[in-house]
Amino acid sequence: MKNLKRLLGCVALAAFSMGLSAQEQVQGFVHQQSKATDYVWPTDQQVLDKLDKWQDQKFGVLFHWGLYSVPGIVESWSICSEDVDWISRKGSLSYDEYKKWYWGLKDSLNPVNFNPEQWAEVMQDAGMKYMIFTTKHHDGFCTFDSKYTDFSIANGPFKNNPRKDVAFHVFDAFRKKGFMMGCYFSKPDWHCEWFWNPYFATANRRINYKKENHPDWWKNYQTFTQNQLDELMTRYGSFDILWLDGGWVTGDDINLDGILEKARKQHPGLISVDRSIRGKNENYQTPERGIPETQLDYPWESCITLSNDWG
Repeated sequence: MKNLKRLLGCVALAAFSMGLSAQEQVQGFVHQQSKATDYVWPTDQQVLDKLDKWQDQKFGVLFHWGLYSVPGIVESWSICSEDVDWISRKGSLSYDEYKKWYWGLKDSLNPVNFNPEQWAEVMQDAGMKYMIFTTKHHDGFCTFDSKYTDFSIANGPFKNNPRKDVAFHVFDAFRKKGFMMGCYFSKPDWHCEWFWNPYFATANRRINYKKENHPDWWKNYQTFTQNQLDELMTRYGSFDILWLDGGWVTGDDINLDGILEKARKQHPGLISVDRSIRGKNENYQTPERGIPETQLDYPWESCITLSNDWG
């Protein structure tokens, strides 16, 4: 019966993958797939070995869970001031009013029935072999207890719960089930004053100032990002994958080479997924919401939603 459950899990995902290509036009935004000529094979044998093991896993789960889960809306993007169809805001609030409302959701996220052991059991029964959990999406809200910001689940109404450091307990539950472990982290952070500085309006997804005019602001952001990644790589157990999202911020922007060099001392062979940034730190590519038409001769992962949005 357990094998049957696993088969049904795989079949359900395959069915979703066939249906979602038609929905892409509804969503509108899909990360462009890197080309074969963009792929750079790692030179670190431990990374190659880890990739080889990861490719044999075949089936994994990526969790998006954060502020956007309270009202049940698309993850983060509704606070991005871009006039495109797939970023929509319900109601008649002005942009500034809406953003204030969205930040205020931190006072509503109180998952008293949080049960990561149940998550891990369900995913294991479905036949999944690796997991990736969102520690921070573009809105900057952390599901881990970061000492570099108060904008986290550990500082809201869940703060007195013994499991307030949600990410720690999620990773722990899946690690105990033998999953390969992945840590999702957004390079852009729209809540951080060194990314979207309050002195200027937030015109789009990028930083809202010129680096050359405010090099100290950007230096502060680099330090902030490096510190948070260091927290995750040193306090949250062993990882196989560091899955970095937000391709409008490059690895060079945050000194990813240095971050990975340090992280791999603690996590040998750590797979880096600097997604949509072609080059040596995109150890596997991530075609989104679909399966490539032809077999690719390098590591890749189809990341496919179970509904119209990730959140």
